[in-house]
Amino acid sequence: MNWKFSTVVELLDRAREAGLSLPAYLLARESFYSGKGEDELRAELARRIRVTKTALDRGIREPQRSFSSMTDGGAAKLAHGEAWPVEDELFRRALAYSLSINEVNACGGKVIAFPTAGSCGVAPGLLWAYRDARDPSLGPDSPRFQDAFVVASAVGMLIALRATLAGSAGGCQAECGAAAAMAAAGLAFLLGEEPEGCFDAAALSLKNCLGLACDPVAGLVEVPCAKRNAFMAANALTAVCLRRAGISSVIPFDEVVGAMKAIGDAMPAAIRESAEGGLAATPTGMSFRAKIQ
Repeated sequence: MNWKFSTVVELLDRAREAGLSLPAYLLARESFYSGKGEDELRAELARRIRVTKTALDRGIREPQRSFSSMTDGGAAKLAHGEAWPVEDELFRRALAYSLSINEVNACGGKVIAFPTAGSCGVAPGLLWAYRDARDPSLGPDSPRFQDAFVVASAVGMLIALRATLAGSAGGCQAECGAAAAMAAAGLAFLLGEEPEGCFDAAALSLKNCLGLACDPVAGLVEVPCAKRNAFMAANALTAVCLRRAGISSVIPFDEVVGAMKAIGDAMPAAIRESAEGGLAATPTGMSFRAKIQ
């Protein structure tokens, strides 16, 4: 069986050649490379998904406050606040959950890099929000829920193969942008989209993150990173809404990733995680840097 691919077209061709669904092919591929059986792989998936839920619950239950004071319990405020202009449970949970997981990361808690620590809240936050708001039958031990994470991971793999997932190499389009694309694909899968539809949702999401700077204030993964996780969850949710309405990306996913790579290569070093430009170089940003040194 052919396990090598570098584009969506190749990946879907490989799955069809194997006569497997996309999640089944990806699990079989992982089994081939790791030497682990499907039961062991699914047990590990369940364990990692539970880690995301533990972080989510912690950030909502216990307001997270960092030593820099830039993280100050925003997720708890968002989850329990009443002044919401949009009364939709899925939307509200998606924002709060995504922010919650990343605030736990900012405060030294345990998270799953998905695909990075700075963007760890986007995909699990949105998928857990869907579970809690729309389908409580899902959970860490549910194959369908696990498969949504697997499909999301395929998006991250393809971005890593043809571009980068590192803010230092491609800006935050490579971290939070990639995470939003992953989240969109995972949610599209849960809503019954075929693989092509999942990657189309990912393309819609990623297109609207192109050029995003990585400019962490004081070099910490807090500002703008944590709040950006909530914004990227909304981005992913919007992409899925467009896809479900029959609106497709004019530029296919593989070409969007190519554009992302070109844009990242053209970015000045000052806005590629160096904390030398952008928000990090503002007077307020510099004051936080001085405070923690």
